[in-house]
Amino acid sequence: METVKSQEDIVNLENNRIEGNPEITNSNISFKGSNNVLYCEGNVKIVGATFLFEGSNSIVYLSSAQHSQYSFTLVIYNDSTFFIGRDNNMSAPININIQENQNVIIGADCSISSGVNIRTSDIYPIYEAQSKKRINYAKSVFIGDHVWIGHLAYISRGSKIGSGSIIENYSFIPHNANVFSNSLVVGNPAKIEKKDVFFIKEFLGYHRAEDSLNTKDYKSDVFIYEFVNHETLDLNGIDQILKDLNVDDRLEFIQKLFVRNKRKNRFAIR
Repeated sequence: METVKSQEDIVNLENNRIEGNPEITNSNISFKGSNNVLYCEGNVKIVGATFLFEGSNSIVYLSSAQHSQYSFTLVIYNDSTFFIGRDNNMSAPININIQENQNVIIGADCSISSGVNIRTSDIYPIYEAQSKKRINYAKSVFIGDHVWIGHLAYISRGSKIGSGSIIENYSFIPHNANVFSNSLVVGNPAKIEKKDVFFIKEFLGYHRAEDSLNTKDYKSDVFIYEFVNHETLDLNGIDQILKDLNVDDRLEFIQKLFVRNKRKNRFAIR
């Protein structure tokens, strides 16, 4: 097993690699397998984090986060991909578990609150008694741009959450759920409380009475998302491509489709 606890340890890796120059503080990055890649853009701070590469041939891509740091626990197994876009706000603890050759893709400008769990698979297989066939197959998770995930929310295998959505505190997103863009979802299991809503990342804690009055209207459509031909991505198709590519080709594909592609409605779900 190879372990990295500081920037100085990166040069000692032989069977895995870390690309970029992340700041690593009070963190543990361990590789049990081989041919794994941790790719870090500029302005990546890994603080109080645990990244466990439990298998081989997986990629973790951390985008620039100028006003936040990566402090979550990530466990990733074989032939899987984790991508998170730029300028997300994250509050520890956050737990992400990627099993059974699946992927987790998170867009840009999201707010992910403390206690959030994201999983691509259950811990154990479940079988139907009469047919003896498995009923809880693993599936990848997609979370769009500008999504607000509240405290202690649970995102299950196969969930797709469209850009501009709001997941209320303590909500449970059931497996294979599609959350339409600009939806407010609440509950266990989560249901749509209101459609066609949006939020802005303006912290209200320091607002005085006159500041709150200024929030009563918002005149822009910048956070309203819609399906657009040749702009909105085919998430199922992308998921399969990621699973078919080797590590280096997958990294190039990620940079082309998720980094250089900045189209507003890329993760819209309608």
